[in-house]
Amino acid sequence: MNIIPLFIPHAGCKTRCVFCNEYAATGLPKFPELEKLRNTIIEYRGYFKDKENVDIAFYGGTFTGLPLKIMTAYLELSMQFIREGYAKGIRFSTSPEEITPEKLSIIRNYPVSLTELGVQSFDNEVLKKAHRPHNLDDVYNAVKLLKNNAIPFGIHLMTGLPGDTEAKDLISATEVANLGALTCRIHPTIVLRGTALEEMYLRGEYVPQSLENALEITWKMYALLTSRGVRVNRMGLCLYGDTVKEVVSGPYHPAFGDLVKSKVALEIAKLIADEKKSRNLILPAGPEYRQFFTGYKKYVIRNLQKLGITLEFSENSSTIDIDRYVSKLCEKTVVCPGVF
Repeated sequence: MNIIPLFIPHAGCKTRCVFCNEYAATGLPKFPELEKLRNTIIEYRGYFKDKENVDIAFYGGTFTGLPLKIMTAYLELSMQFIREGYAKGIRFSTSPEEITPEKLSIIRNYPVSLTELGVQSFDNEVLKKAHRPHNLDDVYNAVKLLKNNAIPFGIHLMTGLPGDTEAKDLISATEVANLGALTCRIHPTIVLRGTALEEMYLRGEYVPQSLENALEITWKMYALLTSRGVRVNRMGLCLYGDTVKEVVSGPYHPAFGDLVKSKVALEIAKLIADEKKSRNLILPAGPEYRQFFTGYKKYVIRNLQKLGITLEFSENSSTIDIDRYVSKLCEKTVVCPGVF
């Protein structure tokens, strides 16, 4: 899916979460006007040859928290380009408590391909400490309404929030799968300049995750979700250019998603080595296997070497069902009440 991204930082938000400064994260100094969004679509519309595989996406803010007049204006702006054949669908992010029958009565008249719910955690105490405007009842109500209106939905989760634990994160991932979400986006909590979390960090009241800890938790969430049929469409906070300078602390890495997948590949390789009772792994030489089991900047190979395991690729090696091994990883490693 090709995306035309329209950033509307803090638009429609009724509160400011402790971790959030979307002006810093997007590099936009203010909320963009309608004409600016129109120009962004015009700029992007020539980039994609396959017009049947393009969505106009509203990122940031709380889309359904906007005044109905403005929300409808954004939907109509998108429809102008959809009617002209430059895009096929609309997607947006919003907060669960802002999904209501009245708003869905408007939204269901448009080709909405995905609604991403900013849930962050399925633990009410974590939500409270993060100053999220919703609780779990709001989440389940939103999902019910979206399903009743046949609107596909995804869920956004975060790790490392105040009061969070690995067990809570795994329970959150389990609930995403149980609810039937189409997609899930995961990123570890990053301390950004100008946030309440920065103040907590400077006072010593909040300790961010290390990169290694964030990877250890996220790869398990990734394995759990993909084994249950949920597509993980992004991992890690996406920052561009000078916006990286807004990071005060935390496990930010520009290739965090690649590192997570490399960690999964490493764990699978270790599992295969244990099954074969061999310290010399010979894996298929196909490009998809070679890329996956080499990892980001040879992450897999380097870490296997530390364990005394060598890895080579051969045209004569039997194919490997990676999905099956991801499921086996969950059974062997991901310990979470009610998961398996």
